[in-house]
Amino acid sequence: MARIVRLLVELKSGARVAGRNIAQQTHGAAGGAASRGLAKGATANTGMIKDLANGGRNFWSHMPKSPQLPGALGDAAHLGDDFMGGDHEDGEGDASLFGGYLSEELAAMESHLLDWASLRTDTPADVLLSILSDMLDGREPDLRDVALARSVLLRHLDLYEPLNSGGHIRAATDLDAEVMDALMHQIGGASSCSADAAGSRSNSSPMDGAHPEGCSTSTSLQDVEEEPVTAESLRDALALLLSRSARPSESDADGGASAKSCSGSDSDGVARACGHVPAPVLDEVERALALADAWQYDMWHLAEVTKGHALSCLGFYLFHREGLISQFRIKPTKLARLLRTIELGYVDNPYHNSTHAADVLQTFHVLLRGAGLTTHYLDRVGLLAAYFAAFVHDHGHPGLTADFLIATSDPLAVRYNDRSPLENHHGASFFSMLLQPDMNVLAHLTQPEKNAFRKQVLDLVMATDMKQHFTLLSHFNSAHHLPAYNKDVGPWALAAEPSRTVKQSGPDQTNAGGVGGADDDIDGAEAAASFTLLGTFDPKPLDDTERTLSLQIALKAADLGHLGEDVEVHKRWVRALEEEFFRQGDKEQELGLPISPLFDRTKQGVSKSQVGFYDFIALPLVHALASAFPGARPLLACYVSNYDHWRAVEKAAAPA
Repeated sequence: MARIVRLLVELKSGARVAGRNIAQQTHGAAGGAASRGLAKGATANTGMIKDLANGGRNFWSHMPKSPQLPGALGDAAHLGDDFMGGDHEDGEGDASLFGGYLSEELAAMESHLLDWASLRTDTPADVLLSILSDMLDGREPDLRDVALARSVLLRHLDLYEPLNSGGHIRAATDLDAEVMDALMHQIGGASSCSADAAGSRSNSSPMDGAHPEGCSTSTSLQDVEEEPVTAESLRDALALLLSRSARPSESDADGGASAKSCSGSDSDGVARACGHVPAPVLDEVERALALADAWQYDMWHLAEVTKGHALSCLGFYLFHREGLISQFRIKPTKLARLLRTIELGYVDNPYHNSTHAADVLQTFHVLLRGAGLTTHYLDRVGLLAAYFAAFVHDHGHPGLTADFLIATSDPLAVRYNDRSPLENHHGASFFSMLLQPDMNVLAHLTQPEKNAFRKQVLDLVMATDMKQHFTLLSHFNSAHHLPAYNKDVGPWALAAEPSRTVKQSGPDQTNAGGVGGADDDIDGAEAAASFTLLGTFDPKPLDDTERTLSLQIALKAADLGHLGEDVEVHKRWVRALEEEFFRQGDKEQELGLPISPLFDRTKQGVSKSQVGFYDFIALPLVHALASAFPGARPLLACYVSNYDHWRAVEKAAAPA
């Protein structure tokens, strides 16, 4: 793409050669093409490709010698005598005339670009590729596309930002001005997650060796003997994780003496918990964890039965069940200590808290398995990295947006130069923990494995920045040759396909949740069945770039996973997000800042924008994922169910 951009930018500087050679080639094309033969033509094409790589300065001099040049080029050739009469040795004045002609034509087109762009739903990158395809196939490019591409390049706009996305949002009849502003605010660079905010947490950086407040390592796990945990000892590990529900600042006021005195291990080498965890509690936790493979999962329930430790319990359960602890010789108490420390680093926000991280981890786990990505897209180190990326993707989130941090000159915004300060912080805080010997769970990995682990975790965490949403989705669609999402057609047809697959698999499968399409013709309970029914999908990555891109899109879909939960669970998440946004709106009002759209407590919050968010953000994302990976279609079906719910709510509210 960079070469393509350079080619188009330098066409102007190559106009002199273009005019002269096009005229010469047009006059001598009839005899020249017949005498040179196919071999000569192949040599010319090779030269053309070479010039493309070199910036395209001599591109036009190697155009195929045909008397029937594309219309615009042919016109330029016929006009060559008028523009370049006389001696052309120096070509100075003539080139300026030729270049001026093209510039005037393109400048005239630009006055109509706004109307032309308003009709487009693709990206400038798609326009550029279309122009080049036409040129290479001998067709005449649409001059409106050429003018549009020229305008985008000269203005240094994002090649992957959809054309007139704001106009399409404004044109939607079901969105009012405030909802439109909120969506524009989000896709225009506002991140959906944030990091340490001034006043709510300590300003010390984890990269400086300091822990966030409430993230001390002096927990009940600090001095537990690091003995191996066998397959039968998962219950003991869960008891260890559940043994302390209080934060270190409350339970370790004695400087950690109590933690040291009550920790220990039995004769079988299994670490035992400090304090007693009743057997019925452990039974309920194990029953909840056993359902972790469902497409729809109530993480609020797991948080309740684990006394707020849903993230650490689910994380340890998945690491143990997938055999990662034994394969990488991870000390189980060291892993438990790391998981609890990460968990305690999540602030008690209404939405961006450890329960949200657990919900993302669970959805990501099911999506990886259901879409078949664990076979060829992830090796064992990759699976370890994927789980940790979901685990830490919002670590240290203060419940404030990146825009707020930037507007208030928060130390994190200053440290990361206003560029993804939140996601940078999430990744940095995690790897700073791994530098501590008592939490380094990667000790037995080789250096290449550690490098691969770090790269994948950071690639995935950074992809959760909403500022990268359209760029990543456009790359993904291009890699998998997917058409742009059509809002008018909607997601119902594709979402219905999993239900037909399930019905062919037999009647004894576990079902969950209801999914209704536009005409209520989708059996949602069957569409949301366990991913084991779709285990026959075994996709293979095209290359490492497509592999990473697909995993990033999967994590982004999981990050919005509550949009596909059971409708009552989903509505609880929406209420939590609404309250978190209201709290930021209160801070903005106190500081005299403009209140962000939908953040005003005196008005309706994000529940007002759900249909618009599904239409422009969520459904295009998950529809693309389900199109590329059929095993992900049950997730799309779950999204569609709640989408139809909000459409019905909006329709019922319309008369009022």
